[in-house]
Amino acid sequence: MIRIYEVYIDIYFIQNVMTDMLLLILILLLLKERIRWKRVAVASFAGGAGAVLILVSGIRFGVSYVLSVLVLDAVMVLICICHPASRNKIPFWRPAVGIIYLHGMMSAYGKLMECLVRLVGVRYVWFIVTVAIAGIVAFLVMYRNMANRKRIFDVTLTENGEDIALRALFDTGNLLHDPVSGKPVSVMEETDEIRQWMTKYPQKFRIIPYQSVGNEHGVLEGIVVERMMIQQEEGEIVKKEAVVALYKGKLSRDGTFQMILNHKLISA
Repeated sequence: MIRIYEVYIDIYFIQNVMTDMLLLILILLLLKERIRWKRVAVASFAGGAGAVLILVSGIRFGVSYVLSVLVLDAVMVLICICHPASRNKIPFWRPAVGIIYLHGMMSAYGKLMECLVRLVGVRYVWFIVTVAIAGIVAFLVMYRNMANRKRIFDVTLTENGEDIALRALFDTGNLLHDPVSGKPVSVMEETDEIRQWMTKYPQKFRIIPYQSVGNEHGVLEGIVVERMMIQQEEGEIVKKEAVVALYKGKLSRDGTFQMILNHKLISA
C-alpha cells in the first residue's frame, strides 16, 4: 500500500527553521563557539528556505540531493562561525567539523523521526523531538553561562597604538553603564599607563556614577578606550570605544585579575 502525504510549504519551512536553529546552537556549544543569535537566526532561515527549494525542485535521493544538502549545511555553519568580529583567521577545520556535526545530526534526526513515527504516529512526533532537543540545548546554554560566571580572561586595551594587557574576571554582578553613551562599563585597577592616557586624551574622560550594597551613591573616574579585546577559548571579542572605570586599589587579594568585566560584554 502506497502512502501519500500532503506537505504544507509554510509548515515545512517553519519546522525546518526551528530544527536548524536548535541544531546550530547545539553545534556552536560543542565547538565552544560564541553564539551570535542574529547569525543563528539568519542561518536558520537560510536553511529553511534551502530545504523548501530542494523540496520543490523535485530532487530525490541521489548524488544531486546529497550535494545540495551538504552545500546547505556548509552555508548555515559558515554564517554562524565566520564573522568579521575576530581579527584572527578561523582555522579551516572548525567550519569543517561543524559541517560534519550538522550533517550527522540531521541524519540522526531523520532516523529518530522515522522510529518515533512508528511508535507514536506522525501527528506528535515532530513536537516530541523538538521539545527534547530544545531541552538539551537549554540545559547546555545554562550550564555554559554558569561556568562563565567566574571565568578569567586575557584582555588588551588599545589606545592610539599603545596596549595595556591585563587579566579580567567576568562578573555577572557588574551592572555599571555609562550615563552618556549607555555602554556597559568594566572596572580596572588604576595604573600609570591608564592615567597617562587620561592626560593625553582628556576628551575621553568620563565620570561613572555607581551604587554598591550598603553604600551611598558615588562616582568613579573613567575613560573611553579605542579598543578592548577579550581573548576566549572560542576566539576574540572586540569592543570598540569601550568604557572603563578606574579603581584605586586592588580588585583581587592575590592579584589574579586586575579588571572586572561588565556582564553585557560576554554572552553565551
